[in-house]
Amino acid sequence: MQIKSIYNRNIGPTERVNISFGKNSDNTPKPVVLVGENGSGKSTVLSNIVDAFYEMAGKVYNNVQERDGEGYQYYKAILPSEINIGHEFMISYIEFCESNKEDTAGQYIFKSGKLTYDEFHLETGVELKNKRIWKDEENFKDIFISKKEIEKVFEKNIFCYFGPDRYERPQWMGKKYYVSEQDSDMHIMIRNRYDGKLNTPISVKNVTEETLKWLLDVIVDSRVDIKKTNTGLQVAHVDVNEALILNIARENIEKVMGEILGRDIYFGLNFRSAYGSRFNIFDSQSNKVIIPTLDALSTGQSALFNMFATIIRYADSNDINRSIKNYEIEGIVVIDEIELHLHSKLQREVLPKLLKLFPKVQFIITTHSPLFLLGMDEQYGKDGYYIYQMPNAEIISSEGFTEFKKAYTYMTNTEKYQSEIKNAIQNRTQKTLVVTEGATDWRHLKAALRYFQNQEKKYNDLDIEFLEYNPKNSKSNDLPKLDMSSSNLVTMCKEFEKVQQSRKIIFVADADDRNTSKQLTVEGRYKIWKNNVYSMILPIPKHRLETQQVCIEHYYLDDDLQRAIEINGIPRRIYMGREFDEFGLSNDKNYMCLDRNSCGHGKICIIDGQSEKRVFSIKDENKVNLALSKMEFAKAIYTESEEMKNIDFSEFHLVFDIIKQIIEDNMPS
Repeated sequence: MQIKSIYNRNIGPTERVNISFGKNSDNTPKPVVLVGENGSGKSTVLSNIVDAFYEMAGKVYNNVQERDGEGYQYYKAILPSEINIGHEFMISYIEFCESNKEDTAGQYIFKSGKLTYDEFHLETGVELKNKRIWKDEENFKDIFISKKEIEKVFEKNIFCYFGPDRYERPQWMGKKYYVSEQDSDMHIMIRNRYDGKLNTPISVKNVTEETLKWLLDVIVDSRVDIKKTNTGLQVAHVDVNEALILNIARENIEKVMGEILGRDIYFGLNFRSAYGSRFNIFDSQSNKVIIPTLDALSTGQSALFNMFATIIRYADSNDINRSIKNYEIEGIVVIDEIELHLHSKLQREVLPKLLKLFPKVQFIITTHSPLFLLGMDEQYGKDGYYIYQMPNAEIISSEGFTEFKKAYTYMTNTEKYQSEIKNAIQNRTQKTLVVTEGATDWRHLKAALRYFQNQEKKYNDLDIEFLEYNPKNSKSNDLPKLDMSSSNLVTMCKEFEKVQQSRKIIFVADADDRNTSKQLTVEGRYKIWKNNVYSMILPIPKHRLETQQVCIEHYYLDDDLQRAIEINGIPRRIYMGREFDEFGLSNDKNYMCLDRNSCGHGKICIIDGQSEKRVFSIKDENKVNLALSKMEFAKAIYTESEEMKNIDFSEFHLVFDIIKQIIEDNMPS
């Protein structure tokens, strides 16, 4: 279930709020972010959404709403004093729809003061399923959806609210000084699932203990029994493939923690006789404990991990497959002040990545953080989510956010970063400069141009040079270290067109981000900016016509792309998603890939050697990584290593033909 629209009038500081919740082309919901100054009504909008959750769940589950005598106490009380000054009524209407349909699946109505049904209908065009509940001059609220449908909804969807009081009790604070309504010694998996109670509380706070209990269950499910036989050690009592699939749930949660900690980690268990915590977090590289217990996390790290672990835990409580396929989790998650307790890096770089792990969850968020919005731009693209500025719910861009203009800008707009870019691009010749999206792309293009000019005597009149640089995290100091994401290319085009450039600068981006493609091309052709600035995306090579999204590695034929390079005695190579099933198991059942989102029939996503994209042999207890990094692959081609002799560069002519056309079409008259 998803929210389709919200219509609010005269509630608190807001007079008129209309919010539409759009979807992407694949029917996944776009996140909605509410921004605005304190007191502008952001939390007011959320309060009615959460109230709708309570009203819906309260019709079926007997432990959701607080009892008050023979009835129950509202989560959100109807207070006439909340009516916006100068008006006679306030009203909130929320329309729900099914995830894959546009038809109305539920209606929430909250009304106080004097308003007739005809007036409501005339302004909104809404027909309530039950008009009889309407009282022109009285206060009321209800949600129109049958108990049978509510049961189905809560079986398939998660509904949770992370409020500004979602802090976790510090390890050092005595328990008597912190009281939580969710404190319980009962193990969640021991509870009766069908006792008329909702085991996934809507409001979430102080859930570290619940998270830990659940994590122990997940770890136990992912482990196998070993028995000794005459022929050696064997797996007992369980199917290996089943264990591997259950292990995916554990790795999904480890990925969340790894993103937060900024390193590759795994969860481990101490022996029951050991002192200290039963649960530890280990560094994958050193196999040493880095976090002795969840309580040892910082307040921000703990709140962030518990937030996203709760999303998986809630889905897992209804269907264990949802923790295995977290990209299939559906529901609505409301987060107030999402940046609470979080350092700037977690706000910008980590939060948006974690949100994107759950593409079918509808996130409704409030924030004061410009850094978070910058990260959302980079992860989702400017068209991939909505920003509504309160109190009028006006759709804006991240740059239009009023607090954005007040705060310091991050990375791409800092003086240091701008000076690094300008120094790297500083004009030393009159040659056309080609700036690529990635630090590997220029190596591939330069190697291909060298081949064409030396072997085929082609493009000898193409007088260009490439911006040569290393990634920001490179340990090498021989070249500038720059961050050149596709969104950065767009920013650079906008910046460099402001001033006349003494030579042509052509920015080249991968064709794997539709939002970027729209900004860097015009009707499928290259784009002419002002002042000698041009941009293009990689055209689709003939052997990849089944897709419209390619990166530079896709220009090589499969036989060349899959050539192995021996590193430290281990043959490694580039893999593609279609070599594995949706669970990450290779087609020959011998290998496992950790990047399940990139795997599956027909997918050609490049799987390289990053920690979260490892490929390893199922028979290898150490899980040695067999995937080759994009940089190692690019360097081997660029330096013409023995393994990369006689590479087929034929499809690269598509790029150089466009570069040549840009130069020739825009010669001075």
